[in-house]
Amino acid sequence: ALVFLVVIHKLEYFLNARIVGSRIHARAWELLVAMLVMEAAFGLAGVVAAPIYYAYLKRELEAARLI
Repeated sequence: ALVFLVVIHKLEYFLNARIVGSRIHARAWELLVAMLVMEAAFGLAGVVAAPIYYAYLKRELEAARLI
């Protein structure tokens, strides 16, 4: 049962990355990495904040022509 919950949880990450990624013009793998890193650093709050923070960071780096 625990393995099933973990698999469903990670599948939710993938779907969230696809949906949110299309809205902020980011690839799914970029958001997956951001969510995994932010979850490791900040827990559940990091998962929620990751797409927002990533979109902000990406926009600022593009404005500064660093990416």
